[in-house]
Amino acid sequence: MPTYIGFSTKEINQPQNLERPGVDGGMGNIVHAPKLQKKFRLVDEQLVIRDFLNAFNIKQGDKVGQPGYGTTIWNYVFDPNTSDLRDLVDQEVRRVASSDPRIVVNNVAVFTSNNGILIEVQMYVDPFNNAVQIGFLLNRADGTVQQV
Repeated sequence: MPTYIGFSTKEINQPQNLERPGVDGGMGNIVHAPKLQKKFRLVDEQLVIRDFLNAFNIKQGDKVGQPGYGTTIWNYVFDPNTSDLRDLVDQEVRRVASSDPRIVVNNVAVFTSNNGILIEVQMYVDPFNNAVQIGFLLNRADGTVQQV
């Protein structure tokens, strides 16, 4: 479950009493000044995994200002299933994972399917250190990454 720190909409539409009686019962000073709140700060293992999978949705060189971000794995989707192809996909998955210091990859398994390439990754996320196995399909039909 994602954790969001620093933002709440719990009482956003509730009326607030910004007045208090003055010395003679008249209008007084503002007691509760409006609060300025920060944006989200996301900290969770599932969010790190989502960031990892998002990197596979972007072709390398497409992100403005970060030409090394993304993946070249989409170039291999239509190639025949050989051991060389599986090695190239394994290397690319490890390269993408190494760009995020929160991810440590233990094992990568590559399978072909009728619709694309199925990849299973055994890894853990720092600082949680819980072993995680995720599977995702690079779907050649619509060009998306689907978590399995």
